[in-house]
Amino acid sequence: MLGMGGEPLRSSQIDARGLAGDRQHFAAGPEGLLTVTDLPGLTDWRATFPFNPDGAIHTHYEPPFPVLHGPGDRTYRWGDPRLAFALERSLGRPIELVRDLDATRGVIVTTVRHGLDRAFAGVNVQLALELPGHGGWAGAELSFRDGVRLRLVASRADGPGIEARVVEAGRIVLGEPVSLS
Repeated sequence: MLGMGGEPLRSSQIDARGLAGDRQHFAAGPEGLLTVTDLPGLTDWRATFPFNPDGAIHTHYEPPFPVLHGPGDRTYRWGDPRLAFALERSLGRPIELVRDLDATRGVIVTTVRHGLDRAFAGVNVQLALELPGHGGWAGAELSFRDGVRLRLVASRADGPGIEARVVEAGRIVLGEPVSLS
């Protein structure tokens, strides 16, 4: 769910719209989509797909419903009527829960940095990779061993990370060699 922490995966499917299952569920208010900037308390929550371990979500089908883990280890499945109440109580305002299956799921790449709060950053791909200092990476491509290619576009205005566009879809795997060209 947008703005919440996620789960570490050993692999994940990427298609032209981004990571499978990522950012297709979010909180909204009268002003529209709400982000962690609007609702800092979202970082106290995590969204997981426990019945689809290690990114076993196929991009050709609708993603499953996430399980949301709130403060105090309370868990709620998407669609549980108690979820909206628990989130509103935790976040301190009324919200609407939205599932948008047509949403483009941007791929946000960052190098692994100690102390990076992934939930706040909105990062969905972390790589142990040296990027050129002081920019110089826009237009470059990340090429993964099994064929996935991501073109680096620009820094995000709302946090650390580099927005990337999918050039070649497929599955990325933890520990898979990746090169920057």
